[in-house]
Formats: sequence, structure tokens, C-alpha cells
Amino acid sequence: MIVAAALAASGCGSSSSTSTTSSTASTSSATQTSTSSPTGTAPGAPTAQGGHAALAAQSTNTLAIDLLSRLGGPDQNTVFSPYSLQVALAMVDTGAAGETATQIGTVLRTPSATALAHANAALSGRLDAATAPPQQAPAADVPRLNIANALWLQSGLRLKAPFTSTLSASFGAGPQLVDFRGQPEAARQTINAWVAARTEKLITNLMAPGSITAQTALVLANAVYLMAHWSSPFVSAETAPGPFFTATGARVTVPFMTQPSAPFAYASGPGYRAVDLPYQYSTLSMLVVMPDPGTIGRFEQSLSTRSLAALTRSLAPTLIDLHMPKFHLAADTDLVPTLATLGMPVAFSDMADFSGITAQVPLAISAVEHGADLKVDEAGTVAAAATGIALAPTAVAPGRTTRLTLDHPFLLFLRDDSTGTILFAARVSDPAQS
Repeated sequence: MIVAAALAASGCGSSSSTSTTSSTASTSSATQTSTSSPTGTAPGAPTAQGGHAALAAQSTNTLAIDLLSRLGGPDQNTVFSPYSLQVALAMVDTGAAGETATQIGTVLRTPSATALAHANAALSGRLDAATAPPQQAPAADVPRLNIANALWLQSGLRLKAPFTSTLSASFGAGPQLVDFRGQPEAARQTINAWVAARTEKLITNLMAPGSITAQTALVLANAVYLMAHWSSPFVSAETAPGPFFTATGARVTVPFMTQPSAPFAYASGPGYRAVDLPYQYSTLSMLVVMPDPGTIGRFEQSLSTRSLAALTRSLAPTLIDLHMPKFHLAADTDLVPTLATLGMPVAFSDMADFSGITAQVPLAISAVEHGADLKVDEAGTVAAAATGIALAPTAVAPGRTTRLTLDHPFLLFLRDDSTGTILFAARVSDPAQS
């Protein structure tokens, strides 16, 4: 998944006369590359190994719950990466000030942008470790979790040194110069090519036509790609058509995968059943939660990070006769209206304050684009997501087997068990639709 944020100069106010420190940026328009973890550490910042990753994980999970019931209705499929969005917003938050910073902090549930930046550096290191395979693991079975961040800015825009140093140290994103003003379409293609390369071409058009204009001053982006095999793969020969009952009550026929009498972590409670499917050679898993028929909308509304954590703690080893549909979900989402509703409307208005980015011109967020793709089959899962933010000047225990057939709408949370971070979240209301 990639999330990109575009910032443009605001129409209100005049540019400040306060001096700024020019960013060190490449004059090439080539795409910026980054590793899955920061390459440097800001003075006094926690290291990836010793930092407080829990703050970033909690911020991510809160976004997952807040967005799940707001993206599409209960009768619609949805897929997104709360982790990708959290990282992109955390990057732009490092340059926010005043009420803009307060509102973004409220949405992200963070005491400060600095604390969240340090926490993200720590979490990046933990996620690197989550997919570190043993030496004897076959190369074909090794999971891949690739995370990258990038920053593009208009040539001539001077960025403040604290902003660029934080993005480099905590997010591994160094500035790259492009010509938004003279060649906005070429800049858009550059950003989309970067995204496509880091998502194995699953996300190819993150920044839609019109999202980058001659007024765009700066774009921040995050990309996530995951490929992982089940610890206990489904047998393809046993996959067979079966009925699935959508949120509207319609019956559709879809291919169901089968795991007869397999040990999984399982839980059931008032109004739901849940199963956790682990991925091989990692601490990653997919938590699938199926509410009672006809209740997925109410279940989403009642869900919280606390209740999801309690559900996870109640999972216990159980022999499961599991029947699960194959599916492939994809979504492209403009997140500006949703984020404004969540509590950060100022960031999109002429009253936005991103003076921590530059003193040269006032900025506001002009676009928040999010793309996600999730495919689940007998072998495992392939998922990708991206977020782009543009800123522009304003103007098992022995026992009986429990049968679980996921034949009506369910939720899934692709998580790292070691940190509890929700990397991807989805609602599967009709697996026959993408």
C-alpha cells in the first residue's frame, strides 16, 4: 500500500521573512529510494532496537478501527493499510504547527510529532525483525515485507533543517527535486513509477490525474509490500465452489479453500467467531473476525482497539475445520474527506500551518491518495499499499474439531503479532467482487 500526501501553497497570508535552511536535495528528478528502516538516527532519538515502538503501533491500530467503519458501507468490500497512512501522516506532522499540529496529533493519538517519529523508527526495526527467516529457510518460502518512504519537492523550495533531518533519520526519506511548476504531469509519473517499483506493480497509479498540479510544492509518500506464505497452506486440489451470503442477503458462489481439522488459534464470543492464521517464518498473522449474519455494520461501530485486543487475548489453540473463500480486493481512496471528518480539517484549509516545513510559503494539504491491493489464496497472501500526501500553497489442545465456514461478511486484520501492529485491514462483504 502506498499513501501519498500532496501539499500546496496556501492562498492566505504572505511568505515569512524568517530565514530557513535550504534542504540538501538531489537536482536529479530520479526517484528516491529508501530501505525498509531509517539509515540514520537523530540526536537523542531512540534506536530502532531500543525505541518505543508501541506508540506507533497504537496510533496505527487506532486509525485502523477509526477508518474501517468509514470506508464504504457494510455491504461493500474495503481494503487499506492503516500503517501506511499513519507513517505518511506522521511525516507531514513533523512540519505542522499550532492548531494544525494539534488536530493531526488528535487523529494519530500522539503526544507529539517528535515522539511519533522516534516511535516509527523503532517500529520499522521491529517489523524488519518480524520477517527475518532462519538461515535454513528455503528462499521460495521466505516472507517479504518491504517498506519505503520518499519526499519530492519543487526545485527552489527551501525546507527547514529540523524537518529534513527528522524525515531522513526517522523515516529514511531524503528530499528529491522535481519540477511541479513546469512539468506537473512528468512529476506525477515519477512518483507513480516509484510507487509501482516498490509494490511489485500492484499499485501503478496512486497519484491520479489532477492530484499533482503546477501549484504542488511537496509530496510525501509511503509504500508497503508484503508477500508471505501460510504456515499451514491450503491444498489447492481441495478448493471447491461454495455459497457465500453477502451483507444484502444475496447468495453468490465463490471458491472456498479448506483446512480439515487443522490447529489454529480460535475464539468465539457474543456476536462473533474469530480465527488467527499465521504466516511462515515470521511473527505475522491474519486475524479473521466473522460477526453474526446481518450484524457486520453494528459490529464495526462497536469495535475498539481495546475490544480487539481483548478478542486477540482470548484466542486459544483449537482444532478447526476451516472453510475460507479465496478473494482479491483492491481500492483507490481519496482520504481528504474522511480525515477531515476524523478531526483534522484545518490541515486542508487556508488556515493550515505547516511552518515547520518551510518559511518560504504557507502550505496546506491538497491531496491524500491511498491505494491498496490484497490477494488471499491457498499459498498465502500478497498485499501492497501506498499513501501519497501532496501539499500546495494555500489559496492447539486435543479435543473435538470446531467447524468454521466463513460464508458471510467478515473482517480481517493482517498483523505483526510481536508488536500488535495492524499492517492491513479489510472488510470482505462479497468475495466474488474485487
